[in-house]
Amino acid sequence: MFSPQKVEKVNREQLVFAVRPGQPLPWEPGHELAGRSLKPRKAWRHVVYLGIYRLDEAFEVLSRVFDPDPDSYDERPAGESAIAAFVVGEDGRALLGSEVLSSCAWATGQVLREKPAAGWVTKFENASSNFGEAWRDVVAGDLFAPHDEGLPPQPRVLGSDDLAECLATAVAVTGIGNELSCAEIRISSQIVDRQTAKDAGGHDFLNSLIMSDLGMVAEQVAQGNAGPALREYLRPDTDIRISERIDVRERFADVLAATAPDNVAAGRWPSQPEHALALNQQLAVSTALTMAGPGIIGVNGPPGTGKTTMLRDLIAGIVVERAQRLARLSLPQRAFTDQKLRWRTGQFNRVVSVWQPELTGFEIVVASSNNGAVQNVTDEIPAADAIGRCWREKAAALDYFSDIASALLAPQPERQRSPSLSRPRQAGRQWRLVLVTRATATGSSKPSGTTPLTGGMTPTPGSECCPH
Repeated sequence: MFSPQKVEKVNREQLVFAVRPGQPLPWEPGHELAGRSLKPRKAWRHVVYLGIYRLDEAFEVLSRVFDPDPDSYDERPAGESAIAAFVVGEDGRALLGSEVLSSCAWATGQVLREKPAAGWVTKFENASSNFGEAWRDVVAGDLFAPHDEGLPPQPRVLGSDDLAECLATAVAVTGIGNELSCAEIRISSQIVDRQTAKDAGGHDFLNSLIMSDLGMVAEQVAQGNAGPALREYLRPDTDIRISERIDVRERFADVLAATAPDNVAAGRWPSQPEHALALNQQLAVSTALTMAGPGIIGVNGPPGTGKTTMLRDLIAGIVVERAQRLARLSLPQRAFTDQKLRWRTGQFNRVVSVWQPELTGFEIVVASSNNGAVQNVTDEIPAADAIGRCWREKAAALDYFSDIASALLAPQPERQRSPSLSRPRQAGRQWRLVLVTRATATGSSKPSGTTPLTGGMTPTPGSECCPH
């Protein structure tokens, strides 16, 4: 609940505007957007953010309630979010069903009155429902008033006073009172396809992307459907064999044994030869690659301590291990079993052969509740400057889909701009196609995960890919 998405700062070039008294709204005549023409089949859509507040201010409120964790190295959150949001069409009318209440703002107000409890998710759902009803009274009260015969009822065209009333409604529902400074209203204008401009569903502009996923995980765990790694992570403290733990500060011989040449992966990231992994980084990579079976390994490190560098070598080790197994095949056909997966998409029949078991299990997904963390990994690992100078000529000769990688991983704008504001964005050159960013299921442009292309994935009906 306390992991809100950030709201962009006011920026005219990015089409993010602050609502000011006496100034027109983006959908009103007189605003700078009113005179801009769009391409055919394009339309304006506006996201209204109610009650902008600073994340560090919410952190301060929470720190007065919760005791700080002495083992936490997390940085103080930066940026801003909002206590509620909704979508407005180009005609200035709200899209019913687009309203979103911030779980962070609601939970911040809640902790000031009571301790967190198991029923908070249900309480938040009820609060969101109450906000939705009150918000609809503000933006769509005309729906319940008499209308001219033959004309369908529509929400009213919103003005500044209506937005202020929506903000007051959100503040009342969250109960944050004067604890957060949240008087600002901000509007982010976007250019979208006209055929989807009135689509109000599938948007959550404020809340954690994993709240619903956690609910699904809890349900599956209750049904006994957890995988080995998740079961290991959720193992009760009483079942943990503490006696088997190794204190690397006291048992240095075990560290040397784990990082001995025989335990070092055959593949290494092509960085400068003199920039080898530090001992603890190599220990983490070797431990992960020599695990006896499915499980979980934790690597902790504050920002800037080399976690991404470690991840590069881990990916290299996995890629080379699979390449070695492929190289042992006498014929390419022997990479597959006789089992066929068949399904139909539209008018086409799909047939895929299943990999041999020894060639699977090399799949990697980089996932995080923080989209920025995933984006950083996506950008850094395949970047041309991620490899050492002495390797760049050889890497260029390999040309492993570098043009496609550069196009796929080019920085994407948060929204489509009008033609008068559009300008090409310079993407960093990628040395090979290593990662593919996957969008969220709701169509958000922000990544929910990154998949290194190590192979071993077999498409199956009803899913994008399924490791075997």
